[in-house]
Amino acid sequence: MKFYKILYFSGVAGLLVLGIWAAFWLATPEWSAPRLSAKPAPAPPYMEAAWRQAPPTHRRIITTHLKSRDTLAALLTRHDIAAREAQEALNALRPVYNPRRLPAQKAVRLYYEWQADADETTKVFAGFDFLANARLRIIVRRTPNTDQFSNQASNQSSNHFTATQHERVLHERQFFIDALITSSFYETARKRGMSSGAVVALLRLFSFTTDFQRDIRNGDRLEVLYTRRFDDTDNFAEEGDIIFAALTNRGNRRAFWRTEHNDGTFGFYDDDGASVQRLLMSTPIDGARLSSNFGLRRDPIKGYTRKHLGLDFAAPIGTPIYAAGDGVITEIARKGSYGNYISIRHNNNFTTAYAHLNKFAKGLRKGSRVKQTQTIAYVGRTGRVTGPHLHYEVLRNGKAVNPRTITAPANIKLSKINRQRLNEARARITQQINQLSAAGNATPSLQ
Repeated sequence: MKFYKILYFSGVAGLLVLGIWAAFWLATPEWSAPRLSAKPAPAPPYMEAAWRQAPPTHRRIITTHLKSRDTLAALLTRHDIAAREAQEALNALRPVYNPRRLPAQKAVRLYYEWQADADETTKVFAGFDFLANARLRIIVRRTPNTDQFSNQASNQSSNHFTATQHERVLHERQFFIDALITSSFYETARKRGMSSGAVVALLRLFSFTTDFQRDIRNGDRLEVLYTRRFDDTDNFAEEGDIIFAALTNRGNRRAFWRTEHNDGTFGFYDDDGASVQRLLMSTPIDGARLSSNFGLRRDPIKGYTRKHLGLDFAAPIGTPIYAAGDGVITEIARKGSYGNYISIRHNNNFTTAYAHLNKFAKGLRKGSRVKQTQTIAYVGRTGRVTGPHLHYEVLRNGKAVNPRTITAPANIKLSKINRQRLNEARARITQQINQLSAAGNATPSLQ
């Protein structure tokens, strides 16, 4: 009896295991079987027949640079590239990019190739490439053919080149500066890693509210969050944007946040939503020295004391001068002791004047509309002067006022929807700064 019970329970257990195995087998797909998909299989990458049939080759790359007043044709000739080959390559390039636009010191990579089973002495010129800008590489390439390494390599059939444009994918990194100013604003930012171009952009950002020659003191604090862009090999490609900037001057902190508007444009705003951009710039010139202030002074030419109705900025001849604000040119001509002179009418009954100019920017005339920071002229020494400088005046309702002490209104006040964007930008930027600051800036960048 006991034997039959054991046999009975063994049979039940066997059937149970068999049932579980069958259920698992029916519910589980057969992994070795091909899987079906509604999506078509990806096509193999297209390759022209000439490239598929090209023999294996070795390649050597030589990096060279354009000289001052150089041409790409001259560069190719200097590297012993046959005139006919160079001309064919340039002919391929011109529909894609004008080689006359290449600046001096531009890096150009030259390519030479030879068959895998041959000596390097058999190499032929295979093309060149260069960066048209940080995001675009231009490639001029010899089209391969079976006899390109033979003695017939100079034939026209072997000298066919094609030019292509290759978009470079860049990624941004964020960098944060938090430093005390111990020398000058410019030197402090440069020593902390900002490029000269980025520092100039920073100077312009604060130029509406800060006189860098007279306001900055040792111990003032500078905070900047900015970006740089890198290629896929992690090499620096180009400067990015300033995201946040704050300057604490004599205990007064001014902070500005980059905010994107709902129309896709952007601006910088303070905590209250007021634009950093004022109706007028206090200094319409970069890198100049304030040589004469507003008010009574001894005239350096006539020798007696008289009221000086503007500011003088000493700078080399040819230094660009910018429009202090949006407006319309009301005078642009030579004007007695002022020499070459420009007057611009702005909103809110403001007028600005610029004197002793070397020359005017091209295309400007009476009635021309200009934008703030647009180059309108260049420093000179025309009229009654002792040296090259810009004489800059601001008039309100026709009366001269001190450009350093006027309170020009903000250009933009944010709408309700853009104010919300500012609040979101402040929260996001603050979090990014905190992430960088938490490591004591030991990590110099944030992906």
